[in-house]
Amino acid sequence: MLFILAFFLVYLGMHCFTWVRFSGQFGFSSRIRRGGFRLCLLLALSPIAAHLIPLSWPEPLVHVIWQIVFTWLGVIFYLFLLQLALFVLELIVQPVWGKISPGFSRGAALAIIIITFLTVGWGFMEAAGPVRVTEYEISSPKIDNELRVVFVSDTHLGVQKSMQRVKDLKSLVHDQDPDLIILGGDILNDHLEWLHEEARIMHGMQAGLGKYAVLGNHEFYAGVQESRDFFDRAGFTLLEDEIAYISGTQINIAGVSDPAPYRRFKKHQENVTRELTRQLDPENYNILVSHRPWGFEIARDAGVDLHLAGHTHKGQIFPFRFFVRLKYDHVYGIRRLNDSALIVTSGAGSWGPPIRVLAPPEIVLVKISPGKVD
Repeated sequence: MLFILAFFLVYLGMHCFTWVRFSGQFGFSSRIRRGGFRLCLLLALSPIAAHLIPLSWPEPLVHVIWQIVFTWLGVIFYLFLLQLALFVLELIVQPVWGKISPGFSRGAALAIIIITFLTVGWGFMEAAGPVRVTEYEISSPKIDNELRVVFVSDTHLGVQKSMQRVKDLKSLVHDQDPDLIILGGDILNDHLEWLHEEARIMHGMQAGLGKYAVLGNHEFYAGVQESRDFFDRAGFTLLEDEIAYISGTQINIAGVSDPAPYRRFKKHQENVTRELTRQLDPENYNILVSHRPWGFEIARDAGVDLHLAGHTHKGQIFPFRFFVRLKYDHVYGIRRLNDSALIVTSGAGSWGPPIRVLAPPEIVLVKISPGKVD
């Protein structure tokens, strides 16, 4: 409840600040300004209202409503960000240049609107475009034959995601000829009651050594038992703070559930990681999977060779990547430390606004070959 209240107040504040700026720049009358503030209140409430739509409403209608509501979230973010930047710039230059002319203010406001809609349009294309495959090559003396691991995270399946995207992901994963398929959490987002066909499609994903998954924070938000049922229907072995010992190999997969149910997120995940990795034999090839990229150093010291994580979305919407860095040391890509590697993916979907700006969707293919560590 506190999170919802905080979100509403911040979101309302963004709308009001942006409206005050545009009202002054375009010289709107007091009547229009008052009407605009009422609209700000409705728009700030719209994401909460969207989540309260009954399941009895037709799915296509709910899809349209969610697309509009959460696309606007992306629009207001850029309008607010650019207006804030202009406001700060005005504060800096006013002592030197004096009062800003009305013509300049109107021109700047129009430029902000144009830049925002061009950016959001680009973000639509980037998010809806083909999911790319990002490849990493790793060597290890602990394996005898090449191992191909496909890692998929952050698809955020729900009312906004199309059936075709899931089918495309299945084909893309199949094309990589994987030995292992691993899901890194936040595969699900909302309306799990509508995702039976998606589970059936994902059940068709095939890998010689098995399919594994961990829970992300959105699986807990959507309903943890319902999420477990989805992964069971999709044919994935769900690792909830446990280890899978792959028969006939020296490969182990340790899966850490997201710490969303606990108060001290990072500390809890690090404690679970420490306890779980103590059970691993460092002579084997050990893979750690967690939704959030925490605990890499702990895992490395315990003999983990590869740590796979997601959650960050590479920021998803520029310049959010720089804010994500405040919470996570490693936001995207591969980080090598001694004989171990951490790979963080940008994810294959989007959360909130159905846009991505300078953070294209991806799945990860890790090629692990016999030999000395790179």
